[in-house]
Amino acid sequence: MESELDADEAEIARIMVRLPEFAWLESAEIDEIRHEIRHKIAKTLQQYYLENTRMNLGNWSAKFSQAGITEDDGKSAISCTRRLGIEIS
Repeated sequence: MESELDADEAEIARIMVRLPEFAWLESAEIDEIRHEIRHKIAKTLQQYYLENTRMNLGNWSAKFSQAGITEDDGKSAISCTRRLGIEIS
């Protein structure tokens, strides 16, 4: 396993640690961060994406806003996730 996060993984973690649900990632090991990105964060970003593109009901947009995560941050996290080969839409 690699000893460092790649740029996309690091960007996702940097954005998502602002949410209380993912704040623990700040002190997590690399393998834990990767696992969380592929499982819980990917699902969260998918729900956020659907709220913003298909007007699905949800609360992630509000949670992102309350945590200081801008729309640009959300778009960046989604783009990084897609570059990692994780389907969001």
